[in-house]
Amino acid sequence: MRILFIYLFPLLVLAQSDAAVEKAILAANAQVAQAAESRDAGRLFSFMVDTSKGSIIQDGVLSLTPAEARARVEPGLERGPGVKYRWKRQHVTVISPEVALLVSEGDSIIDTGTGTVTRPFVQTTVWVLRDGAWKILHAHQSTPRNL
Repeated sequence: MRILFIYLFPLLVLAQSDAAVEKAILAANAQVAQAAESRDAGRLFSFMVDTSKGSIIQDGVLSLTPAEARARVEPGLERGPGVKYRWKRQHVTVISPEVALLVSEGDSIIDTGTGTVTRPFVQTTVWVLRDGAWKILHAHQSTPRNL
């Protein structure tokens, strides 16, 4: 019995740490969505790792850096309609204690001023743990065009 415990203990620790990583990723992603809904570009992009190797792909447009993505997104945050995000499915794959993949599907609910429009989207984000905080290394989001 003692030998079985010695072999199973590392598996139990890994399962617990995977659950903690999954919970942390979902919480961080909720903060990202909240920043976007609040139109807070500074907070939204504070979750991005500073990289020049392909930061964000959004509806077929590649932004190599977070600054490039922010320049593309920020005007819509400043003058665009209000948006809320509702997740249908979110799946976290823990790759290591410092790296995780989040695959999501949801709806953007856009307030047009005269009503609302709902648009589906899918998103994949690669999260990395940097200086004790979960950050997005890469994000890919698209909206189906055949609606």
